[in-house]
Amino acid sequence: MAIYSFWIFDRHCNCIFDREWTLKTNPSSGTTNSKLNEDTAKLLYGMIFSLRSISQKLGSLDSFNEIRTIATAKYRAHILCTASGLWFVLLSDLKQEDLSQVLRYLYSEIYVKTVVYNWLSPVDFAETANEKRGQGFRKIRNRQFLLAVEQFLGPMVN
Repeated sequence: MAIYSFWIFDRHCNCIFDREWTLKTNPSSGTTNSKLNEDTAKLLYGMIFSLRSISQKLGSLDSFNEIRTIATAKYRAHILCTASGLWFVLLSDLKQEDLSQVLRYLYSEIYVKTVVYNWLSPVDFAETANEKRGQGFRKIRNRQFLLAVEQFLGPMVN
């Protein structure tokens, strides 16, 4: 299994966490919450948002149509949309068919336990009206969350 990057978007279109791995041989390589990834985050969010909108409009009114995986020529994007409006996105190689269990674990066991249950963590990462239009700059900096993500996804990078 090869995972390239992990992204979390909030309900205001803001990327609140990004982790990108650059070397397969060294799981600790790469960037976390880098300013260099802002444009990539906007493009990724836009692609997923557009495809979700199309799939929901093409589906009938009585059925629920949701995108879980998008494949391109180079990578596969695995998507989990939570009830609170968060989007968890994993980019992996094309061999991975479905990583929905991994995304559910990241949300329920790591995000909820280290960010949601943390009283010092903000409830909403967008505090002003400007930040609610995809212009937010706040990121998840919780050490427990960062460590748990590294421990869980690190072995899957190879």
